[in-house]
Amino acid sequence: MARLLQDPSKLHPSEWYTANKMQCASTESQKSRQRRVGIDLVHDEVEQQLLKEVEVLQGIIALLERTLEQTNEQIRRNRSAKYDLDMDLKDKFTALTIDDYCASLTNDTPHIIYADNAMKLEGNFVSPEDWIDFTNINVEKADKQRNNSLALKALIDGILSQIANDMRKHCEMVNNAFRNRVKEVKDAKHKLETLLAMVMDETASQEKNIAALKKAITDKEAPVKVAQTRLEARNHRPNVELCYDTVHSSLMGEVQEITKNIQRLKDALAQAQTELKGLSRRQLSLEEEIKVKENTLYIDEVLCMQMRESVCINNY
Repeated sequence: MARLLQDPSKLHPSEWYTANKMQCASTESQKSRQRRVGIDLVHDEVEQQLLKEVEVLQGIIALLERTLEQTNEQIRRNRSAKYDLDMDLKDKFTALTIDDYCASLTNDTPHIIYADNAMKLEGNFVSPEDWIDFTNINVEKADKQRNNSLALKALIDGILSQIANDMRKHCEMVNNAFRNRVKEVKDAKHKLETLLAMVMDETASQEKNIAALKKAITDKEAPVKVAQTRLEARNHRPNVELCYDTVHSSLMGEVQEITKNIQRLKDALAQAQTELKGLSRRQLSLEEEIKVKENTLYIDEVLCMQMRESVCINNY
């Protein structure tokens, strides 16, 4: 009977290790995600699933601790029952050895002696009924603890199986949330990069436009100087020769026309330079937003997801 008395199934170290490792991974993921910046520091679906996972894992670890306490107590009771059986068996073996010796004695056996005190019923003598009851109690106690162990083993098997399923379920929910979030961030980053490329193309085009406007203004300087020099020279005609003739009128019109053209070019240049500054600000803003997305991707995809991939939940 002592041989049949077994300890209940102990909690698997792998389950305990996995639960604690998953909780560490969830907690570290939460800490890492606090390093997101700007608009990406949001309480998203990943954050919600991580909070749920931590809550579930805390419950699992508490359940494992309670079950471990129950298991240790059952093991203590098993050892107590086994000890009683071992001691009873040892005593019976000793008694059987003595009775075998007594049965072997004959009148011719050497070293037989007178033992006057043997007739006195001293010591802890028990009745045959008490002797039978003592052994039966030990056997019944052992049977009870053995049955309790088997029941506890079945309970622990069920608990470990459910724990593995729960951990796997919540781990996959968090991983799916991470994958979806990474895809969203990558899509947003791609759109920002596309927009940045367009802004940079517009910037290059505007820079060429500004260079062309500056050249056009420079090209107008020589003609206006020529026209004004001619007017200045003709203003020195003597006496009646200082006539506001067709030539003079044409020169005046030419200077006015060129001056108007130069002013229009300068206005266009100022507008182009203003737009270029706006494009530069937009470029800087887009580059900053892209850096925010890159930081988020590094945290979610590299730090968090790779750390979670190291957690392996085995079937039980």
